[in-house]
Amino acid sequence: MYLVVVGILALILTFPASPFPGLAQRLPALTLVAAATLAPAAVAWLTCRRAVRLLEAEPEDPSRGQAAYGRGVTISQYALALAHGGVIACTGWLSFCQRLPHIDWIPGLPGLVAATPFLMSIVFVWIALYPAERAGRQIALEHGLFAGRPVHPIWELRNYLVFQFRHQVLFILAPMLLVLVARDLIDWNKDDLIARFKNQDAPDLLLGVAAIGVAIVTPLLLRYVWDTRPLPAGPLRDQLETLCRRLGMRCQEILVWRTGGMIVNAMVMGVIPQFRYVLITDALLERMDDSKIEAVFGHESGHVKRRHIWFFMLFALISGCMMTVISQYLRAERRWFEVLLIVAGALMVLKWGLVFGWISRNFERQADLFGVRTLALTGLPCGSRCELHTAQGNAAAPFAALDGRRLGREPLCPTAAHVFADMLFEVAKLNGIPPEAPSWRHGSISLRARSVEAMALDPGAARRFERRVGRIQAGILIAAALSALWAGWSIRAWTLLGISL
Repeated sequence: MYLVVVGILALILTFPASPFPGLAQRLPALTLVAAATLAPAAVAWLTCRRAVRLLEAEPEDPSRGQAAYGRGVTISQYALALAHGGVIACTGWLSFCQRLPHIDWIPGLPGLVAATPFLMSIVFVWIALYPAERAGRQIALEHGLFAGRPVHPIWELRNYLVFQFRHQVLFILAPMLLVLVARDLIDWNKDDLIARFKNQDAPDLLLGVAAIGVAIVTPLLLRYVWDTRPLPAGPLRDQLETLCRRLGMRCQEILVWRTGGMIVNAMVMGVIPQFRYVLITDALLERMDDSKIEAVFGHESGHVKRRHIWFFMLFALISGCMMTVISQYLRAERRWFEVLLIVAGALMVLKWGLVFGWISRNFERQADLFGVRTLALTGLPCGSRCELHTAQGNAAAPFAALDGRRLGREPLCPTAAHVFADMLFEVAKLNGIPPEAPSWRHGSISLRARSVEAMALDPGAARRFERRVGRIQAGILIAAALSALWAGWSIRAWTLLGISL
């Protein structure tokens, strides 16, 4: 859902008016807006019915029902993206919202009004999907009771909607709204900015700087948008802080992400240490032992130490530079406006729909390897002979000299890899995710588990994979540098600094 929300809000941010206003008249446009608001919910309701039937028919093996529910969620997200992307691109809806009386003087509000049908549509989709969500949670609760694990009451619809909105919409909407406010303020002073900097692209560049600033401070905002609190003092916090020091991984705080015991997960957010937070859900802390929590923490630390967040930002920068270059051609060649805009849209879909997913899956696997190495760093007893250890059994001696700040070239310990793979399967089971279920951003749990265990037995494969990820990162860095140079040349960025060429 995150990318759908980002995509639709990005369209609203990018286009103050619809680029293809085929339905510019008020009544047809409003009719299409209403249809787009309700149609995704109808799709979700149809797919949800089948998932509920399968879950109720096979509660002892809910994998088919879970898979059907996952497909239903994916189809609903596609329906949301297509319906509301079409409304924004092909009707006069954005122009109507910009011209509404009494709100056009409030920065950010016209864009928020334009997004309202989309936000309502998301809520309707969640209402339609809730019966399948509840059925799956009910089965998980019964399995948890049978296994003697901690359980929590299943959310009522109201609690479910509040949680989903906070964590899947407000998570994106809050920072995007800040950028919308900046866009409107800059747009209202556009002529003065152009005259001040003697460059017609100065407003767009200033908006880019504002967006970067929002991206940096967003983790601080999200800490309060989500329900979080600092991890209490105790042995676990001491272990994780010690691990941070050994890894050289700086963060502002380790937070407990309170989900009512419904989600077993963790994440890291923040580009710079002053605004970086590691979040661990309450359910993960309740249901996993310390070694597996350290494995999860090691995985999240891997994203920081391998600079994945920075490379994702560079990947986004490439898109911004591409759009800047295309916008220059649009100004020069208005007759090619529609063609170039379609080409730009196709490139963005290809870049974010295929390339981003492939890069993200490789980064996840690299973070998995870092998590395995982190487990070994903690002194996890090794039960097999491996290249990392000098003898069978408990081989703690090698870790005294192991430099956690430079993990990456050491062989993988098979015992640590097995514990990490077991952690992945347990996370999938507790979240009701079939291990073989594909994931566009992460890859399937089974594939990731097999990968870390195979690389532990074949150190050469691990080294080849690390080199492949290094080439991917080098490619992103080169593409970002070339894109920035091209965009800077196309807008004559040197004139902003008073330099004449």
